[in-house]
Amino acid sequence: MPTTRSRVRKKLWRKVVVALIVGVAAIGLLLFWKRFDIAVSYMEGNKKAQEAVILQMVEYARPVIKSEVTMTLFEKLFSALAGNRSQKERQADALKDVRAFCALSFEKHQLRFTNVHNVGTMNKYDLHGFDFALVWNRGMGDEALMAFNVLFLKREIGTVQLNEDCSFFTDLSLYVEKKAREN
Repeated sequence: MPTTRSRVRKKLWRKVVVALIVGVAAIGLLLFWKRFDIAVSYMEGNKKAQEAVILQMVEYARPVIKSEVTMTLFEKLFSALAGNRSQKERQADALKDVRAFCALSFEKHQLRFTNVHNVGTMNKYDLHGFDFALVWNRGMGDEALMAFNVLFLKREIGTVQLNEDCSFFTDLSLYVEKKAREN
């Protein structure tokens, strides 16, 4: 026959187990509810996430640079005779400038990640179906530069949509042209 002491101990253990289960469930629900905010704070502090975005921007800029930074035959001949940079060197420098501009924008907090899970539009740009955005802010208000989803289990970027009407590209082209003139 169990003693009163063992019954009290069993009741106490049951209460402790129930409290632990409720606590773990509450923390799990809180993490699930705040998963987008947690992911944004993780991406803001993670250099790998910023580097992934920078590489994505360089890949988006590559075809534009190849089409825009071209030289005529006369310019190529003149450049070769004068000892100036060739077309390939200019394109490579332009890609380096895109990379530098993106990195500088992250450092100055002009590019930042934000949670747009429940946001419909941002500055007339449709964000339906996307959980996160890369936001460009140059003092004129937030503009969505890129909207994307994150595959939480794989910890990688899923679908990405670029806002080609963002003023980021105007500032980027001015920066690249300025650096090209300096070189």
